[in-house]
Amino acid sequence: MEAIITAATVLTMYFNAINSNDVNYMYNGDMEDGKVNKIEVYEKNSDQQMEQKTEYCYKYDEQGRLADKEMLSWDEAKQQWTKSSRLTYKYFKNGYNVEVSYWNSDKQQYDLPAEVTLYRSQAPNLTTVKTYKMNEQQDNMYLSSSMIVMEPLDTQLLAAQ
Repeated sequence: MEAIITAATVLTMYFNAINSNDVNYMYNGDMEDGKVNKIEVYEKNSDQQMEQKTEYCYKYDEQGRLADKEMLSWDEAKQQWTKSSRLTYKYFKNGYNVEVSYWNSDKQQYDLPAEVTLYRSQAPNLTTVKTYKMNEQQDNMYLSSSMIVMEPLDTQLLAAQ
């Protein structure tokens, strides 16, 4: 299973967003070396003015794969971005994990992951997806969902056989 979350994937998501027909949102991206580093999202308010809403910051590993996606929210009172949550991507030979962590403003750090989703290739065109969530009372994680994703077979490959 090849990692699908690359710098090119993030760039495609950005271009899809800015070409959207939704006039209530505007996107401002910061790019460097063909990689999206940051996307600011603005939303139209009731006075038809654009207001800062969300900021996404992206970090990549040495292979150009997405390593972190941090989400920040605009704090109007403080007039600054405040950390909200983070997705951390960990890659393995047969798949990858996506960990969701939330910002703890009291500790000024991200808490341990509240949710982890494991994507694992089991066979060609067959991937298992398991999501675990944190059970705070018992201080452990439990399986909250599990599914199998079957990708369509390449019809050109079948026709050649």
